[in-house]
Amino acid sequence: MTNIYATPEKVQYAKRLFEIGIEYLERKGYEISRVPRAGKKSLRRVKKGKEEFNVAIRTSQDQWFAFPRDDSTGKWLGMDDVDVQRVIVVALNTREEGKEKIALVHDFTASEVRDRLNKNYRARHAANPNIDISHGNWISLYNKEAREPTSFVGAGIGLAFPPFDRVPLFGVASDEVEEEDLADADGPMLAAPVPVIDEPLTIPEAKRRLALTFGVDPSAIKILVEG
Repeated sequence: MTNIYATPEKVQYAKRLFEIGIEYLERKGYEISRVPRAGKKSLRRVKKGKEEFNVAIRTSQDQWFAFPRDDSTGKWLGMDDVDVQRVIVVALNTREEGKEKIALVHDFTASEVRDRLNKNYRARHAANPNIDISHGNWISLYNKEAREPTSFVGAGIGLAFPPFDRVPLFGVASDEVEEEDLADADGPMLAAPVPVIDEPLTIPEAKRRLALTFGVDPSAIKILVEG
C-alpha cells in the first residue's frame, strides 16, 4: 500500500492521527506509558486507578486497518501476543468532501476486532487456500459487511461501533510523536492516504485496489503493462 512517508504531508497526517489517539486516552483519564521490550511501536500501557491494560493504536488514511497473523498459532500479532484489551483506531474522514478534515476516533474491544479478523480470514482462506497475509489482514471500517467480495466479510466495525470522538485533523503535531511510533500504527503495511496530490499509480497499489474490488488476495492479481 501507499507509503505514508512518501511526502511530508502524509507523514504529518500520520503523526497527527496517532497523536489524536493518545489525546483521546488522556481525556479518558488514563496515564499512558510505553510497553518495555514489547517491540510494538504503537502499543501503549494505560492506567487509571486499579484499571491497567495494553492498548494498540491503529491509524488509517483510507479507512481500512490491519493486523498480521501468525500462521503457526493463529494469533494476531500486535494484539494477541502482547495481551491487548482494546484497539484504538483513528481514521481520517475522507467521505465529507470539501469540508474540514476530521479524525474519527474509535475505541474497540480486542475481542470484537479479533472476531472480525478471524471471520474475514476464514472467508478469504476458503476462497484462496494460498492466501498471503504476510502484510496483514485488512478489514474495512465503514463498508457494509457482505459475503462478496470476500474482503468485505467482517467489514463495518466502524458502523456497528460509531466513533467516540471527532477531532479536527489540522494542528501542530507533537514532537513526541516520532516516525518510529507510526511504524506499525497503520498495520504491517501502510494505509493509503487522502489523495492530496496527483501521484503516479504504482503496481502494488493497483493490485491492492483490484484485489479489494474482486475479493481476492493481491498476490492473485497479475498486471501486464505494454509500452
